[in-house]
Amino acid sequence: MLNRGLKITGIVLFILLALAGLIVWKYDFPKKINLTYPAVEFRPGDPSTVDKTTVTVKGTLHRKLFRNQQFTGSIKVAKYKLTMARMFPVTFYKDIKEGWGSVTYFNEQYKATGAISTSTLIGFTNVWKQGEFDSVKLLLFEPVGTGQGQGKDLQILAPATDYDSALTLSEQYKERGQY
Repeated sequence: MLNRGLKITGIVLFILLALAGLIVWKYDFPKKINLTYPAVEFRPGDPSTVDKTTVTVKGTLHRKLFRNQQFTGSIKVAKYKLTMARMFPVTFYKDIKEGWGSVTYFNEQYKATGAISTSTLIGFTNVWKQGEFDSVKLLLFEPVGTGQGQGKDLQILAPATDYDSALTLSEQYKERGQY
């Protein structure tokens, strides 16, 4: 009788632990993000390329255990009209350049009736973040806003207010392997 009671208790405990583990594994620990930063667009080594702007990050950061983080929402750069369009979710891959992601927008053209006439995906930038968007590095695809671009050295760092603060932040990302 005592043996049977221990078996039942063990089975129930195992099932409860398995359910709890499954819930923790599936749950994505969402974090609402709503931040606006002063930002600087520049090319490293050339202070004359500085252009001040703002970066707004608004949406939800999904922080699943043992898996890549994903951001759904928008990353808008005041300087670029394209970033006002709908954004594809960004996955931050832990095993690629220490947390790399790619920002892509849906560039949609509308008919007079309001229906979508054409829709293209525009790759805008590689992106890295620290923590829960404590800082952001965008390595823009050039030419900016076209369908086919490649990352060169035009970058936006936030929060930054001048060339020196942006370059310092960029170097911190570089030291972590986040180009």
